[in-house]
Amino acid sequence: MKTNSKTIAVMMLVLFMASCKNKDARMLTVINEDGTCIREYSFHTEEKKLMKPQEEDFDSLIDKHWERSWSVIGNDSLRHPVPMTQAQVDSLQKLNPNKQLSDTLMVHVKKQFETVQDMSDQLLMAKGFKANSKLEKNFKWFYTDYTFTETFAYDGPPLFPIPISRFLGTDSASYWFTGHPDLTRNCSGQEKKDVLDKMEVKVNQWINANWFTEICKIIADNYDKVKNPPVSKEAFVSQCDELAMHPDVLNYTDDKFDNFKKLLDSHFHSDAYTSLKLDTLDNSLPYESFLAFNTNYDLVMPGKVTDAGMGEYDGRAIHYRVSGERTIPDGFKYSISATSRVTNIWAFVVTFLVIALAIGSFFIRRRGSR
Repeated sequence: MKTNSKTIAVMMLVLFMASCKNKDARMLTVINEDGTCIREYSFHTEEKKLMKPQEEDFDSLIDKHWERSWSVIGNDSLRHPVPMTQAQVDSLQKLNPNKQLSDTLMVHVKKQFETVQDMSDQLLMAKGFKANSKLEKNFKWFYTDYTFTETFAYDGPPLFPIPISRFLGTDSASYWFTGHPDLTRNCSGQEKKDVLDKMEVKVNQWINANWFTEICKIIADNYDKVKNPPVSKEAFVSQCDELAMHPDVLNYTDDKFDNFKKLLDSHFHSDAYTSLKLDTLDNSLPYESFLAFNTNYDLVMPGKVTDAGMGEYDGRAIHYRVSGERTIPDGFKYSISATSRVTNIWAFVVTFLVIALAIGSFFIRRRGSR
């Protein structure tokens, strides 16, 4: 029984899904007081794409209506207009002779939208995901509160046949994948390690159970290729569901695949399933695009931020991270939200004038009564 290297690679990606990926990719959202908004994406690109004129489409998703510029990693504030010239390419290559330019070049694509939902409808850099946005304005005379919420939801092929809820509680799963709620607050370093170690054991068991289930699904999808199967397809599927929670599946840490093979052979008293060459079968898995969605998300709100939600506010922008794995605890969706307050200076002026007129009228009436 051979396993496709892609299967192992993808499942190992799942194992390390909590690590930071695509650290240079960025999504910037700017909310304006009038309800319009701006979205800018920044990501690595190749010099040949930057040499395309602005009036040409960048690719099938980014058309000529997106404003484009480029910069070099480490000097993001210095933006250059598109198209990039051959002289600029040559100069950069001389400065970094041992690097691919695609590792140092960033493209920035920006577009203004009339509404936040229009912006979310044109979600880029998130294959298999859709977004839904809402902007609420609460007028309170002297100031106006703005609350912006954007929810990213996975909308691709089904993932993880065995849910994380079978291994971790809601808060624990959320803390592992998103950092919230902070279950280790006021804990010492050792106490935090103990909490995370216990969670890691459960997460690894969840990964093992799903890996085993995916292997069984590949076999079931190709059951007509199994020679002399010991049980019917229905019985095989049913028993695999039970075997996925077997200790030999959950707690193995080394050569998982070899251990899974031994379990199947032992349980069914046959090597009919493990004799299959899985690398010749259709065993494409949807995890790759799901995990590819991982980016920094910066949000600029009008006025003064009063609630940054799960983000970090630096006085100018609120910083979040959004990714595929962060959607796992909440039914494959993840939301960012923030509230800000804009002072209505005109309201103070109007109020002052009204008070001044009232006081003035009082004295005028008093003089007239004398």
